[in-house]
Amino acid sequence: AFRKDNDDYESKTFNNFRKYRTIIANQLAEQNPNFNGYIDPVTGYPVEYDNNDTILTGGYGATSQEVMIPAFLAAYRGKDPSNSKLTEFPAIPLPNWRITYDGLIKIPFIKKRFKQFSLGHSYRSTYSVGSYQTNLDYGKGDEVNYNNMSYHVSREISQVTINEQFSPLFKVDMTWKSSLLTKVEFKRSRVLALSLANNQLTETGSQEYIIAVGYRIKDVEFKMFSGGKGKKVSSDLDLKLDFNIMNNKTIIRKVIEDVEQITMGQQVFKIKFSADYVVNQRLNIKAFYDRVITNPFISTTFPSSITNVGFSLRFTLAG
Repeated sequence: AFRKDNDDYESKTFNNFRKYRTIIANQLAEQNPNFNGYIDPVTGYPVEYDNNDTILTGGYGATSQEVMIPAFLAAYRGKDPSNSKLTEFPAIPLPNWRITYDGLIKIPFIKKRFKQFSLGHSYRSTYSVGSYQTNLDYGKGDEVNYNNMSYHVSREISQVTINEQFSPLFKVDMTWKSSLLTKVEFKRSRVLALSLANNQLTETGSQEYIIAVGYRIKDVEFKMFSGGKGKKVSSDLDLKLDFNIMNNKTIIRKVIEDVEQITMGQQVFKIKFSADYVVNQRLNIKAFYDRVITNPFISTTFPSSITNVGFSLRFTLAG
């Protein structure tokens, strides 16, 4: 999950995926009693002849569904392909977790300055099969599909996807005794979509850094006029400032052509400031400033920025 691409967006994990296909294919051939061929010394894939023993037909080719999906799962889970399960439907899912720890507040130095001090971490990963349909040409499983030089499969799968999120990877949430609120957060995610229709992997990754500050000023007084008379209003003023940096990239990786290129991506800066003042139970006044700056990673998209400044009045009608 943390392995970086080089400057040309080439991925070591994707290269492993391509290499693992021969290992998976050879294991499948060894376990299949219907396979009567041999390992091609040039390609490394198991092949066999057709019924007249003259034409090379295949067995478990480079784009076989039975080869591609286990190799994909082994590479992007960081597992040894020799010990991987040769199936498109893993029976036991991997665990996800969420951890929150607030025991640091017991340290005297922290307890003296903070009301709350917590650390957070979360991981979630899902593997999904987009759709599949029954293959009427499957037969007994020993017929070769001449489109990809591999055995027909009983269920044809169009796409499988891994969605992995560290949300957050790391978070510090602090409430100071001076009513100051601060939060530092780092998020990371990636979505890997392997298409069996065009033998192409679409990888979308994002990194997000968040710094948030909030402060409450108590008993702020304003004088409001109604009917020519002034009336003092006293309430808390809530101030919030959020600073966000997010990088996201979409990279297309072609399995057969061994081509890797970025197709979409941008760096987004966000600054948000707001001031909330509750006049009474019904009326709330808010002033805000939002600015979003976008810097693309590809030359076909232009930089842009959007700024919103204003205020809002919210009035609640009680029944």
